[in-house]
Amino acid sequence: MNICALFGGPHAKGNTATLLEEVLKGANSTGHETKRLDLKDMDIQPCKGCLACKKPHATGCVQKDDMPQVLAAVREADLLIFATPMYWWNLTGPLKNAVDRFFALPFNAVSGESAFAGKKLLLVMTSGQPSASDGREGLELILKKMCSFTGMQWCGVVTAGTNAAPVSQQPDVLLAARQTGAAL
Repeated sequence: MNICALFGGPHAKGNTATLLEEVLKGANSTGHETKRLDLKDMDIQPCKGCLACKKPHATGCVQKDDMPQVLAAVREADLLIFATPMYWWNLTGPLKNAVDRFFALPFNAVSGESAFAGKKLLLVMTSGQPSASDGREGLELILKKMCSFTGMQWCGVVTAGTNAAPVSQQPDVLLAARQTGAAL
């Protein structure tokens, strides 16, 4: 399986990155191909809502930035991982910008046209709260609705609270993340 991880965190070696790397290690251990895109290092502008990408004979978004590289990786992937610390009960800005720009692809599974149909989606998320009270319910609901509309399969959440200790100091969390990756 081809896995594309869209990393939206601000720290390349922070809590979310550590959790994501364990998931990817697990996936690699069972033969999956993985790719991690660090969105903070890419030029991805917000969607302008111009609808140019939806015009007849459009070839994608008219903005000239790094989003074509992201969209190509998304198209090739069988499974997408959204990796993000929770910022105000939502995705970080870099990841939200990328997801908003998915608009340039066909995405309506009901109409039979979706570049996402048959793909899977996993959320890897950290927060400053214990996992049991991290407030992910709203974000999960949004992502589940996205999956339903686009024809993706929701694969759940790998999460860690970081208020008591960094992810790197939580061996049970690291093991669970690795096991989730291996089971994909």
